[in-house]
Amino acid sequence: MTGAPLAEFRRGFAGCEIAVLADVSARSVLAWDSAVKWPQEHLDALCTLAAELLSISACGAVREPETAVLADPIGTKVFVRAAPGSHEVLCTVFAPTAVFDGVFDASRTLCAAMLKAAPPRQAVP
Repeated sequence: MTGAPLAEFRRGFAGCEIAVLADVSARSVLAWDSAVKWPQEHLDALCTLAAELLSISACGAVREPETAVLADPIGTKVFVRAAPGSHEVLCTVFAPTAVFDGVFDASRTLCAAMLKAAPPRQAVP
């Protein structure tokens, strides 16, 4: 899966440092784009964080949360499921002063476009 749509998405939000499409069920990164170099272990940690924040056990919800936001002094991490119940999540990291108005809708739109364009996954016999 190409990271070009993620690069375009990231350029649309000033202060967006990284955009990662992840499969939280497999805890794997499907595609990513970043303004800075992120080692694989940091990408994996972001995917794991998304899985933990969007799990039922994390918040005691009846159904899995669709979004999560985690802010700290060094920035804000935003996690948005592609669709309700989906395992695909767009993970974005914003600089501390970034404004991310509209990121939830834009994230869902991007996920839908990327997943539609992706070749179907093959079942292993």
